[in-house]
Amino acid sequence: MSRANSILVRLAAGAAALLALQGCNNSSSGGVPVEKPIAVASPQPSPAASPAASPKLPPPTQAEVEAAFHRVFGDDLITAANAQSFIVGDFNGDQSEDLALIASPAAGKLDDVNNEFANWIIQDADKAFIPSSSKAVVVPPKQERPRVEPGEQVLAIIHGVGPTGWRNPEARQAYIIKHAAASFQGTAPSISQKAIRAMHLP
Repeated sequence: MSRANSILVRLAAGAAALLALQGCNNSSSGGVPVEKPIAVASPQPSPAASPAASPKLPPPTQAEVEAAFHRVFGDDLITAANAQSFIVGDFNGDQSEDLALIASPAAGKLDDVNNEFANWIIQDADKAFIPSSSKAVVVPPKQERPRVEPGEQVLAIIHGVGPTGWRNPEARQAYIIKHAAASFQGTAPSISQKAIRAMHLP
């Protein structure tokens, strides 16, 4: 056998082996080539970021309290003239410090305080609605908008915004609460005390 014939025989044998191998693969998969799936690593959930604790703010100065009070209430309210007329804390649980002050309407400003378009909400602690815990659906009763009376002491609350809380110039959401201006170091003979205890407030 010549050298050329030997090479041809070897090529033919290799081609036959490849055809036989392909025939086995096709017969095992019904004649349709099957692609193997590519393994994909499932994404791992990133650990939830814990909310950053707000930095502890320094104790408020009287000047800071007066500046925030006049920023929100202007000259419509006046503050009580004693050292126990304000308190700070996170009253609504939004991680931002709020400010509460004892105040009363300024002379000649009662209509401005009670104006429905004023930049605050007036509420009455004696008429606070506490839903029953035994009912799944509770419809609160319709209540008239409270009015502040001449010379009445109220609790004025400024809700804080962001890390600086009530000191933030953008902190302008405010409430005026009737029947809630009790001394911060005692109790008031008012049904609002009973309502506040029922709310389980800290």
